[in-house]
Amino acid sequence: MPWNLGDREWNMETVRVFEPGEIAIREGTRDTSAFIILSGAAEVVKQSREGEVVVATLEEGQVFGEMGLIEDRPRSATVRARGELKTRIITRDQFNDLLTKRPSVLIPIIKSLFERLRQASEMLAEANPAARSEEPEERSFEVILEGQTQEAREALAHCKREITKFPFLIGRESVNPDTDVFYNNDLFIREKKPYVVSRNHLALKNEAGCVWVVDRGSSFGTIVNGKEIGRHTGITRSRLDQEENQIIIGPATSKFIFLLKVLAK
Repeated sequence: MPWNLGDREWNMETVRVFEPGEIAIREGTRDTSAFIILSGAAEVVKQSREGEVVVATLEEGQVFGEMGLIEDRPRSATVRARGELKTRIITRDQFNDLLTKRPSVLIPIIKSLFERLRQASEMLAEANPAARSEEPEERSFEVILEGQTQEAREALAHCKREITKFPFLIGRESVNPDTDVFYNNDLFIREKKPYVVSRNHLALKNEAGCVWVVDRGSSFGTIVNGKEIGRHTGITRSRLDQEENQIIIGPATSKFIFLLKVLAK
């Protein structure tokens, strides 16, 4: 969700505009700054045996480079502008200052750090890490999400939604999504008790040329093409090898049933 930061909260010297294709962060270098995207988009790139692979696309309101605020390791990936990219840069010293004076300004970064923790837990919990060992050939996709049930269609405002950023995060609607640091989603699902959708339920990811559904530690799991992931299965992710895929958010009795189309370009 875009995060609107007023100029009053910042020194204008922290604003940086990158030209199309310009590198904001280079893999292997050392830096201790984080970036919040004000406008435009960026792509996160890693080097593989086959060459360069785009592992994520980031848009307005999202954060990159946040791990540099808390560790001194080399950058794990390259981030470059897809078009003109306007960012605000927060250094480690600025982060410490804002933490005591205006902590609400840091909510986008805190949310991003929490998501990193969830991803780390996912990797530790995965019972079959060998499933990730092979990297398929990089491909481009058109990814479209649509509802199969009335409840799912309402969650999408009765429209088909093209997914253009990855990871794409889905979870239960928050009363205060802008200020609640424990919620970090691109699609908020409105639901009444008893809940089957968790606050941070699942993610759609584009990794090494494939689209994946990843359970983010939900209470009731996720069913992908009839196969359950998450909860007590010991499996947190499912690769989508079909053009049309059914995703049930929650148990088999859930009314939140979606169709995810993955069409090669």
